[in-house]
Amino acid sequence: MTWEVHAAREAFPRFAGEWDRLNETLFGGHPFFDSRFVGPLLKHFATGDEFLCIERSDGPKGRITGALIAQPQGYGRWVSFRPSQAQITAVLLDDAERLATLLPALPGFAWTIELIAIDPRFAPCMEKMNRTAHVSAQAYTIGIDGALAFDGYWSQRPKNLRANLRRYFNRLDQEFGGFSLIRHARPEDMDEAVTRFGTIESSGWKGKAGTAVAPDNTQGSFYAEIMESFAHAGQAAVYELRVGDRLAASRLMIENADLSIILKTTYDETLARIAPGRLQLNRVIEDRLTNHPGQTLEFYTNATRDQREWATFGCTILNVQIFRRAFFSTAFAVLKSLRNALPGASMPGEPPEGVIVDTCTGLETLREAGLDLSGLSREKPIEASTEWFELLQRSVFAGDAGVRYHYMADDKRVTALLPTRHTGLRVRKIEALGNFYTSLYAPLKTDESDSDALKHLLAHVAAHRGGAHLMRFAPMDPDSPAFYELYDHLLAIGWTPFRFFCFGNWYLKIERNWEDYLKHRSANLRSRIKRKTRRFTEEGGVLEVVSDPRRVDEAISAFQEVYSASWKIPEPFPEFVPALIRQLASSGALRMGIAWLRGRPVAAQLWIVTDSTASIYKVAYHEGFASYSPGTVLTAHLMQHVIDRDRVSEVDFLIGDDDYKKIWMNHRRERWGIVAYNPLTFIGCILLLREMLARWVKSVLVKAEPHALPQPESHPSFKDK
Repeated sequence: MTWEVHAAREAFPRFAGEWDRLNETLFGGHPFFDSRFVGPLLKHFATGDEFLCIERSDGPKGRITGALIAQPQGYGRWVSFRPSQAQITAVLLDDAERLATLLPALPGFAWTIELIAIDPRFAPCMEKMNRTAHVSAQAYTIGIDGALAFDGYWSQRPKNLRANLRRYFNRLDQEFGGFSLIRHARPEDMDEAVTRFGTIESSGWKGKAGTAVAPDNTQGSFYAEIMESFAHAGQAAVYELRVGDRLAASRLMIENADLSIILKTTYDETLARIAPGRLQLNRVIEDRLTNHPGQTLEFYTNATRDQREWATFGCTILNVQIFRRAFFSTAFAVLKSLRNALPGASMPGEPPEGVIVDTCTGLETLREAGLDLSGLSREKPIEASTEWFELLQRSVFAGDAGVRYHYMADDKRVTALLPTRHTGLRVRKIEALGNFYTSLYAPLKTDESDSDALKHLLAHVAAHRGGAHLMRFAPMDPDSPAFYELYDHLLAIGWTPFRFFCFGNWYLKIERNWEDYLKHRSANLRSRIKRKTRRFTEEGGVLEVVSDPRRVDEAISAFQEVYSASWKIPEPFPEFVPALIRQLASSGALRMGIAWLRGRPVAAQLWIVTDSTASIYKVAYHEGFASYSPGTVLTAHLMQHVIDRDRVSEVDFLIGDDDYKKIWMNHRRERWGIVAYNPLTFIGCILLLREMLARWVKSVLVKAEPHALPQPESHPSFKDK
């Protein structure tokens, strides 16, 4: 693959066809990436130093396989072209790793490029870029699932939102006698519709700030051009809410077959008492869900708490800074953290008014204070719940004085929680509350939590544990917003973070049923399941799945009998697994598989089913019955159960790259962690230098053996798991 660069404004029309082909192939023709949108962006807002970067497969005449637009910022730094009118940035590539080859092709010596406002749903996967990229959260956008019927959608909105809208509609009827919603979609109507939009916007606060759309400014020309262009293909609409003969609110939208995007919205601020923008949004959503079924409605805004009430889903928009080599990534992180740690540097401000940030040693303390914790436990994994951390504290860390829960709360509920464990005397550590029982760690947050909640919590943690040298959070999903936020906020409070590899995670995406799944397994596995199941059954073997809380003691006894006769070492915390089984049974998540032969349990597996995911947590079989392959037989039985009866969409084998997991699963992802050092302490500096030296030595060794496959760096705590 080779890259070539062209002056963007002049060259883009020549490559527009290939640009649209890539957009259609990779991202279904996203409207924001369409040449009808990007071309006018360059025409109206480019400064002349933008470069169109084109990737070809085989030299100058090869097929175009990638494209993006970038501009220099000086001193070897580059940034993607993204005027404020573009809510997300187009990176038309199918593999993010090829971005590293772009940097040497840019004019001068380019050591980094920052891609601003990346929608991870419509961008190459950044997971493999962990060593040479910094990923941070830019905004949290929202949308509405187009498969919903409006009545069902609206009935699921918060009670207060629905009540407020009824009140506004009643007020509108009383004062104005009603309203009308008009949808303009003809190309010849777009210019005047944008002019009317600008007239309203210019009369409000944006007009005073000089940022409003107007017929005689660049923004007005830009929006008129793209709206007319999309309207020619039936892909644009301007919705106007009229009260009598007054235009009360206006909304510009563009679309494709799958997406409908709100470009801009404005309303007459003198009518704020009837909330015309909200009334219009209600009617626009009704029109889109009723007359354009299946089309996802995208807001593409940094959603406020009020705006999130309208949404059925959300997505974190990312900033991704890619470095030429891992050395530049490390040096940048170190220098940035040192700058943030200097006296006078900008540090996290105070939490919002009425919000407290504090620490406790047990969650029961918060409940006794009348604080609601229920909004924290909405994620899919069982580990992302307050119940999980309390179970760990009771069964694993009982009596441990280092357990701490750092929390953010208002007067009624806890909105963010960072469970940690403080250890060490000489080297003072702050670590994620977890151990080898933990397959996935994440701070807990409510949907309405402040976007800087983790930053405030980390600043509080650092202050609470005065002079701490090290923080460590693992294992985590490297593509999760929590991972990006922790890394970014650690930098912001003056600590120096590094990513490290924990383990591989094999999982299965379910598309149809058990028969279809089995058809796509290897012939050897299918034959083994058939032969071993037949023999096991002929010998009187019985397979069952226990989920009934009334049989939980029997299931625990069977599991413990099998476990004690297996190859596995005894559980170091014998109370944990039985307590977990009881907790799962009470919540309906337990799937305990037991294989019985001649009246005794010979294999047992603990599976957990939550929110369409089955997680394989513990497996064991009696070594004296290994010839019957009871583990294989029981795994097949449980797999069929969760696929056909529970109808899960994913099966997760959790921790490790064991060879046998690849036989059953079809996808692999990774779990990573973050370790950060305090550069303002002597020990923190020593640890930081040791980390940097170790990474430098590793990079040198990789270069010295160019034919060896480089492996991701692994933290000592995970090497022998």
